[in-house]
Amino acid sequence: MNEHVDYSAKPASGATRFLWWCAGADKDILKYSSYADHVKYVGIGGIVLATGILASLSMFFAINYIFEDVKIAIPVGLLWGAIIFNLDRFIVSSTGKGDGSDSISGKELKNAAPRLFMAVILGFTISAPLEVYIFQKEIDKQFYLQDQDEQRKEKKKIEESYNNQTDVIRWKEESRKIQQKIDEEALQARRFDSLSGVENSSKMGGCHGSCITYREYADKNRRNIVEYNLKKKQVELQLKKEEDKRDTIISGLAKQNANHGLLDRIIALESIPGSSWPAWMIRLMFVFIEIAPVLLKLMLIKSPYDYMSENVNQILETKQGINRDHIIDENNKLHTMKGFYNPKRIIAIVEHQNAKEEENAKEAITLFAKQEKDEIQKDPTSFVKPDNKA
Repeated sequence: MNEHVDYSAKPASGATRFLWWCAGADKDILKYSSYADHVKYVGIGGIVLATGILASLSMFFAINYIFEDVKIAIPVGLLWGAIIFNLDRFIVSSTGKGDGSDSISGKELKNAAPRLFMAVILGFTISAPLEVYIFQKEIDKQFYLQDQDEQRKEKKKIEESYNNQTDVIRWKEESRKIQQKIDEEALQARRFDSLSGVENSSKMGGCHGSCITYREYADKNRRNIVEYNLKKKQVELQLKKEEDKRDTIISGLAKQNANHGLLDRIIALESIPGSSWPAWMIRLMFVFIEIAPVLLKLMLIKSPYDYMSENVNQILETKQGINRDHIIDENNKLHTMKGFYNPKRIIAIVEHQNAKEEENAKEAITLFAKQEKDEIQKDPTSFVKPDNKA
């Protein structure tokens, strides 16, 4: 084992140092730590970086669904990824080492509960847009079925509204009556044509008398048919305008249903039969990725990096006049209390300075009073001025 006395880990690459920074670790201490410490913090930093990248992709898809503009989605996605990365880095770096064992106790979970709660919320936030993107084809199919059903219902309502309009009912009834008159006139015209044909024969000597009268009646019927057709066209023109309005509204249903936002897609995903388990598996996967660094730090066994880190912290505290006092209570339990010596030192110096200044001031006043007394004894008249009398 003598060859390990002067052990030093291999120099870290730039990528390794970057992942250490992502994990919130001190690279200057890690340089002197074991290779196992290098790997641990590279792994933690990699998870933190991965969550930031996933958050960027998640927000990119969400903004793209909302605005349908890549120029807006890219910067917003990068900004959101940076925010989540910074939050994860803070959560991981502020999480302690637990009790130094490879298990997590109830007390450790209680202490880490706020950080775990934040991580779970972030995990669900990141997972939602990514779920929508992963199940996009299934969601589009569900939208098609829903849109078809909604269009049928809306179309039925629109047609019922159209058919129940007072003007439409009146115009349809008027058109029906006009058509009835047209049919009657056409029947009369055919009857008179038939009668004129009977009169217009070789036996009767051609068309004269009743034949001409029947033809005039038939022509009058045909003129009436033309007038009725004109009236019917006017009525049908009014109906056509209302039908066009109805058809325009119905054709607009497809465009209206084609615009689906992020919330619509999440709801559609939940409504797909059999989608609950796959969707929840993906959600839990993202939540686990988010909380993994916190749990891993609680499960890490203390290593050279942890002891050196505590050593550096204690050295820095000592240089600033902060020391640790160990006190045993009445239950024979050892407690560590921090003593702040710099404030105590400064307070003692200021108190001593104030005391000396007070002592010097008193001495100066005493000497001045003695000097003034000697001068009074030498020439008392100089200190007493008689009153001027008129």
